[in-house]
Amino acid sequence: MVGAEGSVLMMLKLYGGNMSLMLLFVASLIYLWITDKNKGRKAVLVYTSVAVLGLFFFPLFSYFVIDIMGEEEIYYRLLWALPMGVVIAYAAVRFLSAIKKKWLQAILLLLLCAYIAVGGHLIYKSPQFSRAENIYQVPDAVVQSCDAIVVPGREVMAAFPAELVPYVRQYSAFVVMPYGYDSLVERWGLGEDLEVEMSKDVSDAKLLSELAMEEGCHFLVINQNHVIAGDLADYDYTLILQVEGYDVYKYDYADLRTEF
Repeated sequence: MVGAEGSVLMMLKLYGGNMSLMLLFVASLIYLWITDKNKGRKAVLVYTSVAVLGLFFFPLFSYFVIDIMGEEEIYYRLLWALPMGVVIAYAAVRFLSAIKKKWLQAILLLLLCAYIAVGGHLIYKSPQFSRAENIYQVPDAVVQSCDAIVVPGREVMAAFPAELVPYVRQYSAFVVMPYGYDSLVERWGLGEDLEVEMSKDVSDAKLLSELAMEEGCHFLVINQNHVIAGDLADYDYTLILQVEGYDVYKYDYADLRTEF
């Protein structure tokens, strides 16, 4: 059980980072509440935001959702309903438009941009983001391996390591997988036997090939840094291609005739 108050404050801290944008958002709400006379815009931008924040911090609601229902991991998504970008931009435009001197407008706009820039972080410093390697915005290994194994007019089954699974379906609808994102989320407890074996520090070649055959995998894509005890070639999976740090194995008896 996690105390609701502590959880809510922690969620807000994780969501707000150094809280610079959150402070600017709150200041924008206060400014619009006082100055904006348009009831429609006020209801959509101000009242709705205040209602979401009020619900988020309401002790009984947070206690029920987090402690009773056990939905702590999705409770923070309430904060996604806050129209922070729209509110800040609208408040800034209203505030700057009310200033008659153009030079002062320009200075204040530059200061606002500087405040936002200094308060943020370069997204590529996060390990969860990386620069796009191609126009599809997926790893090159996914593009090259999928292009190599796809058979026109039919689907093929291929098992990929966890780091590539989220990208395969973004690139090709003809490469299907025996497990998806749901099997990779440990807290969901939906891990497939093949995915578990693929994710071990050291995978057993015999067991890995048997599980792959049970799932009907025509191909196995293995990270070259992944340790496999034994040789997959001894168990009917032959190395056919190496791409961007990954080995692609094909089942020797795979029926890959074109289907129409």
